[in-house]
Amino acid sequence: MTYLGDLFKPIFELLAGLIAIYYGLVHSYAGAIALLTVTVMAVVWPLTQMSTRSMLEMQRLQPELKALQAKYKNDRVKQNEEMQRLFKENKVSPASGCLPMLLQFPLLFVMYDVIRGLTNIQKNGTPAPKYISHTTLLYKNLVAGGGKMHSLGIDLGTAATHVHSGFLTALPYYGVVIIAVVLVFISTWQIYSKNPTAAAANNQAAMIMKYSPLLFGVIYIGIPAGVNVYFVVSSLFRIGQQELMWRHDPVLRKHSLEARQKMVETKALEDSGQIPKQPKQSIWQQLKGASQQVREAGGEADGKATPQKPRGGAPGQQKPRTTPQNRNAKRKRK
Repeated sequence: MTYLGDLFKPIFELLAGLIAIYYGLVHSYAGAIALLTVTVMAVVWPLTQMSTRSMLEMQRLQPELKALQAKYKNDRVKQNEEMQRLFKENKVSPASGCLPMLLQFPLLFVMYDVIRGLTNIQKNGTPAPKYISHTTLLYKNLVAGGGKMHSLGIDLGTAATHVHSGFLTALPYYGVVIIAVVLVFISTWQIYSKNPTAAAANNQAAMIMKYSPLLFGVIYIGIPAGVNVYFVVSSLFRIGQQELMWRHDPVLRKHSLEARQKMVETKALEDSGQIPKQPKQSIWQQLKGASQQVREAGGEADGKATPQKPRGGAPGQQKPRTTPQNRNAKRKRK
């Protein structure tokens, strides 16, 4: 086992032990993984709630942040100082809103190793599940099943890319991957949709929403189906959790009501002709626009675009056209 494997071994044993306990209750590999997922999500509930609040506060501060960026566009040091002061005054951490997504990567590593350990097969072909007691029902059934975790009509220890028995055989594996990716998008869009105007102003959030499903899709397609079951259930749990928070958390509910009231007021001003109507855009169009802003901002240096030197001399001058008479005149001068 590697150094990281030794370091995380107690966590592997803890999660595998919980799977063994739940398997003894439901006698289903997928059911045991689902119950483990619910347990983990319940434990990190306070962290998720705090991160969601911080994310919404960052959305609320976007106009002020953009004003600071415009005011101090030529002084990056002062700009950063003012932004940090704004964060401190509002008790907001820019990184805390990304914690739920960042937490998925260590959990991905842990769950991958747990599933791989439970389905471990020795070189001689003998199943040898790791991390759990030999007296558990999970251990006995894994050994009896040849190290396979058959559930939902698939082997949860196998990745979609490792199925080479034909299209129909591989289809359920890819189906689980697609479901997992769609749920990642829905859980992200759920927050975005509560205040699309403020969220669209946050270019980083827009980029995360646009590309995170693609990133996770690339990851999900190469990991065991059992790990994908974990992420499917965790996304479903997160969607339900976020909906409950929007309904019952006073801070989040206030944020949502204020955002809706602002949208109603803006629409009323547009209908009365006091402000010009903005063309309706789909979520993907708004994300595309935000992505373009990020690319344009990335091409600027210290807030200033690099001017292009006009061709053919000074501005407004054109390079003289070469004619036979010009060539003859040049030869005479030589």
